[in-house]
Amino acid sequence: MQHLLRYQYLYLYPLLLSAIFSLKSFRQKWPRPYRLIAILVMVTLLTEVAAIGWKWYWYNLFAITYTKNNIWVYNVFVSIHLGLSFAIFYAVLNNRLYKKAIAVLILPFLLFGLLNYIWIQGPFVYNTYTVIPARIAVIALCIAYFKQLLEEPKVIALRKEPLVWVAIGTFLYLSVTLPYFLMFRFLNTQNIDLSLLFLTINDTLNLILCSCYLISFLCKPQLNQPL
Repeated sequence: MQHLLRYQYLYLYPLLLSAIFSLKSFRQKWPRPYRLIAILVMVTLLTEVAAIGWKWYWYNLFAITYTKNNIWVYNVFVSIHLGLSFAIFYAVLNNRLYKKAIAVLILPFLLFGLLNYIWIQGPFVYNTYTVIPARIAVIALCIAYFKQLLEEPKVIALRKEPLVWVAIGTFLYLSVTLPYFLMFRFLNTQNIDLSLLFLTINDTLNLILCSCYLISFLCKPQLNQPL
């Protein structure tokens, strides 16, 4: 348990709290996008618990000792995260062109993610072929949401709007870490020290992202969204 006090695991605390507070989105019957975000947060927490638990304990829980490599857990999460993110932005965005693009792209993205996981890069190598396009797509959707906010005729308190905090945290995390994942394989083979430095930056941004999740569920919806 002392491992959980390390800096690299500090993000788990706001993530756990955000998952707990997100339950009120169901109890208070918040509109659908907020409930989808709550599901995303809960799935994220379960993924982290599964990945850490596998690396520390569960790899040798059975008669056969498996590899400690927990990348396969995160690779599964990539497609789940993308599917939930697309569903959230499909419910949030008003522009029909954006909605159509999401509807057209979601199935090819998920199918390629499955193929990449099983046959191309495999489960035990970080699936950068899936991660990079997925991150670019979600970044683009965050920008589309910010544009929609700027064009919103209704006056809203942005600091009190949960979706704003989620979009800011997601955009910041994905856009800043994208260069690292573009160079992921190269750094891990050619410059491991620089790769470890980027991992520290990733840990900091992950902490910010999970803190944004927590702040979002301490707020209350300001915008009218579909139930």
